[in-house]
Amino acid sequence: MSIRACMAAHLRAAAFAVHVMRCVQAELIRFDSKAAVHVDRGDGYVHLYGEAQGTAFSLLLTNSEADEWKADGPYALDRYIWTELGKKGIFPMQMTPYLQAVWLTES
Repeated sequence: MSIRACMAAHLRAAAFAVHVMRCVQAELIRFDSKAAVHVDRGDGYVHLYGEAQGTAFSLLLTNSEADEWKADGPYALDRYIWTELGKKGIFPMQMTPYLQAVWLTES
């Protein structure tokens, strides 16, 4: 069992979502040194927002939505976030070990 699978199994939904969003945040900043990416956790939600690659974005997840994504697999939430960013025209500039895990790991 991978560390991420353990995290998905044992962390509460909001804590898991914050971890995933911070992974996405780190990659966005790696690809764009001018990116401003923030993760906020509120009462019942987690919010990823900012600007990367010249495009503003905002992705709000309720804790129950985060719980559903967590149940779908250790990288399902990551895939969802990257897919939503892609719809806005924000894409990874290269394949990293993290992104390989996101796209190549079975749910």
